Amino acid sequence: LTDNPGNRKIICKRGTKYPERKMNTSKTSTSLMYCGNAAGEVLPPFIVYKAKNVWSLWTEGGPKGARYDCTPSGWFDGRTFEEWFDSLMLPALRKQEGKKIVIGDNLSSHISENVIEKCKETNTAFICLPPNSTHLCQPLDVAFFGPMKKKWRALLTDWKRKGKKNSVMTKDVFPKQLRKLHDAMQENQAANLMSGF
Repeated sequence: LTDNPGNRKIICKRGTKYPERKMNTSKTSTSLMYCGNAAGEVLPPFIVYKAKNVWSLWTEGGPKGARYDCTPSGWFDGRTFEEWFDSLMLPALRKQEGKKIVIGDNLSSHISENVIEKCKETNTAFICLPPNSTHLCQPLDVAFFGPMKKKWRALLTDWKRKGKKNSVMTKDVFPKQLRKLHDAMQENQAANLMSGF
């Protein structure tokens, strides 16, 4: 998720060649890992900040059960993926009986010996989708992330209009806004997820 609410229509003087929108943004984004199943259930999000350390202020007021980590790039790497798998995915897999399937993209950080071994222990198959196909094949990309990003842009625009126009969203504000997004998603979340599958 970025702190840019996107372009909208604006009112300006006729003939203005380069109208400006007075809403500061940065090029920063925060990486999130969401996981949901065909029954419409979603695990708490796993948030990765671009930083050397995670400060406690950056975790306060977020969605219930959310986990936080950081990397120098702000993207998931092998370590953060394994942390997500161990802290959120594995407990969910252990609660379910029978054969399970985890669908993911073929990002190299998602494929590790440790994750594959833990999948075997829990009778889980880890399926990697073909490259450049997640927008067609991955259930969350198909039906979950679109509505989520639309609600995020609306929340962000509202936040900036309420006196924060010249502010970029800082890491200490992000968890509270993410919780609002999480709460706003609850109404149609299960139906969207099931339709994606």
